[in-house]
Amino acid sequence: MEKKIWRFKRVLFMLPMALMVLVILSCGPTRRQSIKAWEKHEWKKVKASKNTGRQWKIYRRKVRNTAFWEYKIVGEISCSPKQGVERFRKDIKRLANGADPKKYPSYQVLQESKDSLLTYVIHNEPFPFKDTEMSVRYVFHVRDEKDTAVEWTESWSDCDEPHKKLKRVEMFRGSLRLSSRNGSQTQMVQTMQFDPKGMPMWLVNPTVIKFLKKELKKY
Repeated sequence: MEKKIWRFKRVLFMLPMALMVLVILSCGPTRRQSIKAWEKHEWKKVKASKNTGRQWKIYRRKVRNTAFWEYKIVGEISCSPKQGVERFRKDIKRLANGADPKKYPSYQVLQESKDSLLTYVIHNEPFPFKDTEMSVRYVFHVRDEKDTAVEWTESWSDCDEPHKKLKRVEMFRGSLRLSSRNGSQTQMVQTMQFDPKGMPMWLVNPTVIKFLKKELKKY
């Protein structure tokens, strides 16, 4: 009788431990999946400068709950934040004035104010792809001499229906942040979001990296 009681007590003692093991085993894969999903949406460095000159780093991440990817470049430029944002605006106006007609068959500033620009652009695309059209609104935030920013997003509300011979770029978003650092250096952080539309990352990645490096060289 005493042995039966002892065995019963032993079972009662072991039961919580067994249940705990079962819970851990059942939650293990789910926890690992959650960690992987979380890591997928964190910034990951994909490229960095190798020389001792101008330093820069490029990161990317998946935008949570969307099909979009986001890239950013972080680097140093020699002009002030205010000068940098002025150069950004002047570059848009230069394109609108036809400085590069071969690359941009159409680049118009539809609306302009002190704090914003609305542009309409037609890009030449290689055969057999349709030429693309974009409508982008840029909003300028000049907080002070040491901190400026530009944000842009697609803006089709003031445009006509899609052109039959053109492919409309439905989503085009990004930002430029310029902040003063020690000495005469300014930190530049430029981001861009887009939907790759099924394009493989081995093709998307080098294209975006090349574009962001070119943007940094403007300053």
